[in-house]
Amino acid sequence: MKESDMNYKNKIWFDAPASCWEQVHPIGNGNLGAMIWGTEEEKLGLNLDTLWSGVARDTNNYHAKEYLKPVRQEIFAANYAKAAEMIEQHLLGEFGENYLPMGNLRICPAEDDNGQKVKNEERLQDYQRVLDLDAGVVTVSYKKGDASYEREYFASYPDHLIGIRYTSSHKMNLMFSFESELFHVTEQLPDGVRMRGQCPEHVEPSYLESDEPVIWGTQGIRFVTELHVIRTDGTVVSDKKGFGIYHASYCELSLQSVSGSRKNPLKVKNIAKVKKSYRELKAAHKKDYRTLFRRVKVELGKTKEIPTDQRLKLLKEGKEDPDLYALFFQYGRYLLIASSREGTEAANLQGIWNWEMRAPWSSNYTTNINVEMNYWPAQICNLSECMEPYFSLLKDLAQNGAKTAQVHFGCRGFCVGHNTDFWRITNPVGVSYGKSEGVKGSSLYAFFVLSGQWMCQELWKAYEYKKDLEFLKEFAYPILKEAVLFTIDWLVEYKGRYMTCPSASPENQFRTESGISSISMGCTMDMSIVREIFTNFEKAYLELKKYKCLSDTMSKDGEKILAEIEERREKLLPYQIGADGRLMEWIYPFEETEPGHRHISHAYGLFPGEEFRRDGKLKEACKKSIEYRLSHGGGHTGWSCAWIANLFAVLGDGEQVYFYMKTLLTRSICDNMWTSHPPFQIDANFAGTMAMAQMFVQELDGDVKILPAIPKEWKEGSVSGLCLHGNKTIDIEWKDQNITYKIRHTRLKS
Repeated sequence: MKESDMNYKNKIWFDAPASCWEQVHPIGNGNLGAMIWGTEEEKLGLNLDTLWSGVARDTNNYHAKEYLKPVRQEIFAANYAKAAEMIEQHLLGEFGENYLPMGNLRICPAEDDNGQKVKNEERLQDYQRVLDLDAGVVTVSYKKGDASYEREYFASYPDHLIGIRYTSSHKMNLMFSFESELFHVTEQLPDGVRMRGQCPEHVEPSYLESDEPVIWGTQGIRFVTELHVIRTDGTVVSDKKGFGIYHASYCELSLQSVSGSRKNPLKVKNIAKVKKSYRELKAAHKKDYRTLFRRVKVELGKTKEIPTDQRLKLLKEGKEDPDLYALFFQYGRYLLIASSREGTEAANLQGIWNWEMRAPWSSNYTTNINVEMNYWPAQICNLSECMEPYFSLLKDLAQNGAKTAQVHFGCRGFCVGHNTDFWRITNPVGVSYGKSEGVKGSSLYAFFVLSGQWMCQELWKAYEYKKDLEFLKEFAYPILKEAVLFTIDWLVEYKGRYMTCPSASPENQFRTESGISSISMGCTMDMSIVREIFTNFEKAYLELKKYKCLSDTMSKDGEKILAEIEERREKLLPYQIGADGRLMEWIYPFEETEPGHRHISHAYGLFPGEEFRRDGKLKEACKKSIEYRLSHGGGHTGWSCAWIANLFAVLGDGEQVYFYMKTLLTRSICDNMWTSHPPFQIDANFAGTMAMAQMFVQELDGDVKILPAIPKEWKEGSVSGLCLHGNKTIDIEWKDQNITYKIRHTRLKS
């Protein structure tokens, strides 16, 4: 493709191959992913969403319940450091498992007819590597000598495969082979190559020292990956390592992969032979993908016709580029479509794109912010179908979490610790593999047991957007019920007030005379989640009752639960506001060990919650707390910066939202526009997309705000297709102070 021929809108592109993982172009169909380097000797980093270390086993701690009361007694006595130590020793279970890379597909120039390695020292000319967000297709094109080359890659959801096409103006010889750090063997096929492999039985998190971090065995998940030639005008020749295609001007291939499941990790289905032509596969992919992607359009200015990494560099130098933010917004939507589709696993800390055996934070599901953050933009950005894997994960956690609730805490309902994985562990983690006590200091992050209640936030939101009574009755309400039962039982009464105990504000700690601790009682975030789950259960029950969807048994059961809620709600610990007007993070005005901490957990009630928005006093106190945290260096990680942008959006401060969005795009972003903690975490891509959506439109209690947080830098623009409650979408255009909008009604479900 000539540069002069390219339409640059909605394209992330480079004029050179990737030199590191953070420059690759990712493609995916929710299940199967690839990272494309675009080097002459191509390397496609491959991922399958079900390739995890581990086996199904019970990681709950069956002695935990014995120590819950003693821990509470230490907290009531203000022995917070002692309580934290006891939690580490007695209340935790084992760490979860790791999401693993499948390996790489190598595509290299092959030997010539005389068995000699083809040597061509000429440099690549007119190079372009493009991710077209509108098509979900990556292309690579260049010239070398008097030959021109083009490549094309896409990941198809309808056909569950990756499509690959190579073309050249001269005849080419190519060699295809697999490599993997997983246990694997390769087999020759008449028209391709097969890789059979198996995952290890355990991998320790990267942040833990271990003499044997990877434990192999025979019970890990098995998988099969196949690469087949669909069509070529060349000759296909098998090789020990793979196969070659010789004297070809083009070749079209399909890559497919399947694995065992949670229930049957060793049983792998056969891969069905592709019957469609490459052209048909590509057409089906684009039709399916565009059905989702094209629902929302954003215009913020003219697209600069220079490579994306250069645009990011200019932004860092202070050059304005409004369209770059629109590109970032749509890239977030692209990544969600590519990493979360019906029937796949939920998007993890890296979506589906991981290249390390011991990835940062195991590339799993951190449920004290990150997995929720991944799905913040799904519903407002018209990608409700992408919520299905999240809801499937939540359903599984509700089932497994019932055991944890009973075994660890003697409670009804279900709970989820701060971390989970493919195997759906729900216990508070912190214990190394084969050990009996938690890692020293693990209470800092390990004890947050209301993650499941937080995840339930999306259930009521889904009903608000779609008004699907069947979804509310059959799926959402049963999970909300179990979540609220745990919440009721988890509360303890202390000095006439109900509160959570033990309680931690995620990954933050304080200092008292007894030492440094993260453990106390009634943390603000906990109390916000408690109030929210009470309210959402009540709303769901009353909605189902209103439309006569409840049986007599369900109605009586619900009324009983509502009575329990009301008895506790009246005596819930109130929020604390300090002498300086700040909303307090903990029950008492403890000394903060890190005033600029990356988590802003006590702001939960402002966003992603809504409670503080309805109370001017709490809203103002929360704002002061945010400003205090930022004045001490807060927001220094990618996802934290994106959360701050969302908080300022709901505060209606467009200039501050813009400042933190710009900070995100100049300080916490990779060349390929993946966001970075650092290292790479995908959550800020999704949270940043959500922040921009909230700059365009917000909705609370039936009140729709149009452009509530647009900065002066975006003088004109348009957005169409964002969702409102009740199966509606909105289109907005603005120029200076002139705003026009149109609300569209879609089909309501009865």
